[in-house]
Amino acid sequence: MTNPIFQISADARLLIGHMQNATVGQQFSYDELSKVVSREVSGAFAPLHTALRRLLRDHDMVFGTIRGVGLKRLDDKGIVDEGTSSADRIRRRAKRSFERMNKADFAALPREYQARFSAHASIMATIAHLTTGSQVSRLERDMPAGKRELPVAETLRMFAK
Repeated sequence: MTNPIFQISADARLLIGHMQNATVGQQFSYDELSKVVSREVSGAFAPLHTALRRLLRDHDMVFGTIRGVGLKRLDDKGIVDEGTSSADRIRRRAKRSFERMNKADFAALPREYQARFSAHASIMATIAHLTTGSQVSRLERDMPAGKRELPVAETLRMFAK
């Protein structure tokens, strides 16, 4: 019998057990979480990331980071705000990626790499443009009332207006 590729660690299971009954707004300090697993827990602790993914997927729980302190279970407005800050991070990362790609000597690249460059540069530039505050505000303003989300094609049409 083969073992699964990924097995959840004991530390991740302990963290899930400790956090799975959290109420909205409840906070967990890194010190508290460190005591649960008997070793230092910080925002870069892999079992914590696993626990947070499992809590999201299996328990519909969303946690946000309190910088340098720990985690907090988010309410609905906090979840939306977290999405906004994620879009900001994505925009900055896309801009940096676009800038780095433009350091390549396009003319010296083989045709296959020129096509790859063009595709990825176009995608990064588009992501950076579509996630600016003014573009997001425009989309928010034009969003049909009561719509949870739009199909990709319709979203792109709204940006093209």
